[in-house]
Amino acid sequence: MKKKILILSGGTATAWHLSKTIKNSFNDDFVLCIGDVNPPNLIPASILCEEYYQIPFIHDVGYYEYMIELLKEKNIDILVPLIDFDLVLFPNDNIDLIKLNVYSTAPNGQLMNISKSKTDLSKLLSGNGILLPRIYNQSEIEPNKEYFVKPDSGFGSKNAGVLAGKNIVFSDNIIVQDILHHPEITMEIFRKDDYLSCICRERLETKAGVCTKARFYEDVEIGEIIHRIHAFIELPLACCIQFMKNNDNKWCLTDFNMRLGAGTALSSAAGFDISAAFLSVLAGKNNFKEYLKKISGELFVVRVYNEIVMP
Repeated sequence: MKKKILILSGGTATAWHLSKTIKNSFNDDFVLCIGDVNPPNLIPASILCEEYYQIPFIHDVGYYEYMIELLKEKNIDILVPLIDFDLVLFPNDNIDLIKLNVYSTAPNGQLMNISKSKTDLSKLLSGNGILLPRIYNQSEIEPNKEYFVKPDSGFGSKNAGVLAGKNIVFSDNIIVQDILHHPEITMEIFRKDDYLSCICRERLETKAGVCTKARFYEDVEIGEIIHRIHAFIELPLACCIQFMKNNDNKWCLTDFNMRLGAGTALSSAAGFDISAAFLSVLAGKNNFKEYLKKISGELFVVRVYNEIVMP
């Protein structure tokens, strides 16, 4: 019997990629449902799904209750949240989801409550020996020195950038860090129980925070860091973690995304298809390893726009 899978944030590149993968390779396993705040004629993935739901904004009053009722009414089996706000609301141990027998692909609630604050997450990671960029207090700021400033909570590089110390307006919701150096690496990670596999995706070009040109290769050093994280954090089925180099030429963790990334489709094209591996597990299959091909040497993948005429 097919499982009803609801992918949220249906207008994202990740939702489009997952939807295409379902239709091409798992159409016999899932009834594809898409949810987004926009009407279906503005959401490309709507042309691939069996059911489309236009849902409220996540910050609207009553959003959570609306979603729980929708999941119950539509008999959803699997919920796939793709932005951090939804991951926090719908972790895989959410009691309301458990009562409805809905499986969420988000991590557990404890991890999501920690990771929604970059300050709290930094404490967890650095306390377990993971190198992070230095965080500065207001009293340590030099007026003419440049720093990297980002929100304590947020995603997709929104409201993040380089500022001179004299231009930084301090608040409880910003973090001020050292500026790190390229290369900028996203580690694409698949984990099933004790099995873990990952690949390096070097972000050669980004647009609006999304990778559009990438180099893929194996890196033993960063791979070892991922395995160390796996030892003290229960990672979800598929996620991506980012790294850059500090002034000592050492890898620092810069972003901790407990979900599929907007650039994950590039990895699938390269042959390391964590999206298909992810879906194979959700479909109850045990062949996920066949989708995670090793890359010999290096491989370059680029992204172009795709024009779609909507009905």
